[in-house]
Parts: sequence; C-alpha cells; structure tokens
Amino acid sequence: MVRPSYRLNLAGNPDGSAFFGFIFDPVGDFEADPSDLRGGARSPRRFVGWQTFFDFGPQFTDPGSSNPALRRNKRIDTKISTPLFRLPLGAIADGAPPVSLPQRNLLRQLTWSIPAGQRIAQVMGAPMLHLQELADYGVALENQTPLWYYVLAEAERLADGLRLGPVGGRIVGEVFIGLLQLDPNSYLAAAPSWRPTLPTQTPGDFRMTDLLRFSRVDPTSRGQ
Repeated sequence: MVRPSYRLNLAGNPDGSAFFGFIFDPVGDFEADPSDLRGGARSPRRFVGWQTFFDFGPQFTDPGSSNPALRRNKRIDTKISTPLFRLPLGAIADGAPPVSLPQRNLLRQLTWSIPAGQRIAQVMGAPMLHLQELADYGVALENQTPLWYYVLAEAERLADGLRLGPVGGRIVGEVFIGLLQLDPNSYLAAAPSWRPTLPTQTPGDFRMTDLLRFSRVDPTSRGQ
C-alpha cells in the first residue's frame, strides 16, 4: 500500500500551500527538520491533515477548488514500493543493514522460524493459497510461503486488496486484543461489559472517521 510520497496536508508549508513529502529522502539524513516523512522530529508542516486520507464528506475540498481533498490509498498487493528497498539507517531500530525491508522480512522469517503462511492458514481453518508465481524459484515457496508475503497475497486475492484476508486480519486483530488483555487499565480488563458508542455513529458501524472525530484530530475539531 505504501506510496513513494504523500500529500500529508492541505496547508502545511510556511506559504500556506500543501506539504508533499517522500516517505524517505536521503537528504533528510542531514536535516534537523527532515523534508521527508520518516518521523522522529516534530514539525507543524508534517501534521497530518486526515481529510486527505479519509472521507469526511464533500465539504472538504482542495484549496480554491471543488476537487475532493481525499486521496484514496493504493490497494494491498504483493508489489513492494521502491523506497522500501532502501531504508535510511535511522528508520531501522538498531541502525544496521540490511536496508531492504523485503530482505529483512525474509531474514526475520528464518531467524524466528516463523511457520509458512499456508501452515498458519491450515491451523486457522482459513482458505490455503497455492502461489504458483513463486514456483520458479525451485524451493517450494509456492506451498511454503513466508508469512509476510502470504499475508499480502491473501489480501490481494481474497479481499481484492481492500482489506487483509483471514490470516492477516486475525493476526492483527489478536495482537490488539492481546495488548488490551495485558493492560490492566484497558476497558477490556477494567470494564469488560463496556461497549463503545458515539452520538453520530450508526449502530454497529464504527469507522476510522469516527475514531478521528472522537480523538479530536479530525479537520473540524482542528479548525481546518
């Protein structure tokens, strides 16, 4: 889903124009206020204008235009964005190579002996994919696919790239549930019968825009 660059907001530059930034830009290695989006240095120009990422309604348009402010993200697929093959060392926890994210993911798969995606799907009772496009490598990757790649392929094939598939979705969901269970101050631990409600929410339909409004980082709350 990652793009090489993003329009982060509609008026973040000092002259009031939209701020665009590359995900990673080598020039940023030497800048106190990096011009890319790597994070780690707070700056008003890099505050996220969420109306460029989520649909808050037709009233939010590009400055001086009737074009919708929203820019839809790419769908999930197995094509890896170019910048992820050359991460800046500052974006790596230990600051050490390799700098290619796919390579790091493959090494992590081996280092931690992570089961193949098909094996995890089998245990979960989810559809088990055969990825014939990996057969040319001659090491049975089509049936023993590294989990990170399998999750991308699953989303692409079973959910049209619009969301994670059954294996990826369950893994992400269980991580959040596990964090809530282990946090003694979470609602799940302190008030297990509590159910979230919002005045503007359609019952049973809680969206990312609702969360951003509740957090008061939506464009209306921020006066945008």
